[in-house]
Amino acid sequence: MKKISVKNIIAFRRKSDKSRKTFLKSLDKVKAIDSESGGNYWVRSLSALSSTFKSNDNQHIKDKIEAVSDDFAKSKRKQTKDMYQRNLDILFNYENFDFSTWYPNKTFKILEKANKKSVIEINKVPVQVLPSQVFTFTKNKIDYVGAIWFVAKLDGYSKAEFGAFAESLFIYLENNFSKKYQVSYENCLVVDVLNLAEVNYQMILDRTIPAILGDTLNSIRENL
Repeated sequence: MKKISVKNIIAFRRKSDKSRKTFLKSLDKVKAIDSESGGNYWVRSLSALSSTFKSNDNQHIKDKIEAVSDDFAKSKRKQTKDMYQRNLDILFNYENFDFSTWYPNKTFKILEKANKKSVIEINKVPVQVLPSQVFTFTKNKIDYVGAIWFVAKLDGYSKAEFGAFAESLFIYLENNFSKKYQVSYENCLVVDVLNLAEVNYQMILDRTIPAILGDTLNSIRENL
């Protein structure tokens, strides 16, 4: 296995014992993009949220609403119109949202992700982690690193499943930035953009949310 996304780790977890091996084998094959889980399905809304978080300028969202609305009007296929509408729903949810509420303090600064490893070995499984933005800040004379990851799924994830995103995000930051920064648990933030909910790694440590990533990866390794 070259890599597995957190989305597919959760999909594996949802499979029956009998179908898990087949599912893992299918990941290494070239597959047609399905109606919802394809990589570009949510890109219109998630990219706008990421840009807005980076700049704290909601104009990115307003511009995207206009562009997606035009695409929606021109489209004739119901499936495509549904995709545009779902992206619009997310954009409208955050059109007037104050993104700076996610900034830890005034020393907040975006870090470039270029040249950083997106595939991290966790429990001997290569896991792909793709945060929306990585940032630094200083508190009590300590330089911290954090990240935010905007996530969408039609049928949704449980809190524990969102926690798996936060767990992998923490490990990503540890692997890529811990030599220079201390990882902020509270700022390993995963945002459920469909339900306007948030999960962070501190919740895992506090056992508010169960940690499922390790056991799931062990099961994946056993089924390879």
